[in-house]
Amino acid sequence: MTNTQQTPGSLMRAVRFESFGGPSVLTVADVPVPEPEAGQITVDVTHAGVNFAEVMFRRGQFPVGLPHHPGLEAVGTVRAVGDGVTGFRAGERVAALTLGGGGNAEVVAVGAEHAVRLDGPLAGLDGALAAGALCNVTTALGVLTSAGHLAEGESVVVLAAAGGVGTAAAQLARTLGAGTVIGVTSSPAKAEYARGFGYDSVVSYEDLEREVAERTGGAGADLVLDSVGGAFRSSVTGLLAAFGRHVIFGNAAAEDVTFEGNHPWYTNSSLVGYNLGGVAGRAPGLLRSHLERALAEVAAKTVRVDVRVLPLKDVAHAHELLETRASTGKYVLDVRA
Repeated sequence: MTNTQQTPGSLMRAVRFESFGGPSVLTVADVPVPEPEAGQITVDVTHAGVNFAEVMFRRGQFPVGLPHHPGLEAVGTVRAVGDGVTGFRAGERVAALTLGGGGNAEVVAVGAEHAVRLDGPLAGLDGALAAGALCNVTTALGVLTSAGHLAEGESVVVLAAAGGVGTAAAQLARTLGAGTVIGVTSSPAKAEYARGFGYDSVVSYEDLEREVAERTGGAGADLVLDSVGGAFRSSVTGLLAAFGRHVIFGNAAAEDVTFEGNHPWYTNSSLVGYNLGGVAGRAPGLLRSHLERALAEVAAKTVRVDVRVLPLKDVAHAHELLETRASTGKYVLDVRA
């Protein structure tokens, strides 16, 4: 065991909810400190990210057992190492995808394959920045590459351009050689904020069709990144170039739409999905490579992550800001506060 305030069998603070509903169902409770199972490490957490996926879990959009302990990303130091784990020692700084939940807590157990040591080029990476990058930058990278197959010179449209994934996607698209990057936001204030992350233009949803036509000479966008859902999702096909790709990786509106099976055939388009947990289960090596590259891009300052740090007790407020679409950037909890 590494140095810690808790002892085996003692309690720690952790966020949880016992029923589905609004942000008010979230509480900070005293729960037992976990011990690592085989293949796991436990981490004494300093910083934990808050993601829109956790809002969807809390609302009951995805089946999770109750009570549920949210939190998909955590940064801290290795507390203990489970059987069969190599490459980690107690006391080392790590960043970890806690895809089973539990990251919004003082201690979390995580599969060692989803943890990266913050040493070498990553040694100077701030804890809050690392926590803010784990899901969002990794997702942005996977959406653009493995799902979207972005090619040099292509045009990209990013819905929810001011969010954590959106701002990362704009910067990574540039690094990957995109020719035109257009952002879309729900308010002028968000548009002004998003423009600081490298978009060629940022427009409203009402103005998007005209903007895509003007920016692409009428050809349409090669790639649309869609985490929004709702009625707008069904209109994305009209924005796409021939053989354009519509990548779905979220559903903030909590409203889905239906596409006919012949839809890609009739429209010369591709409809593809990206889910971080699904990649972890089916292509863990690919996820790890994306995770390591995401952290390296942030450490090298190629990708800027705009974090807003809140104390653990304010987790419900972070959920409110995400759910009402009043947020920009990334919310990170300081678990020590």
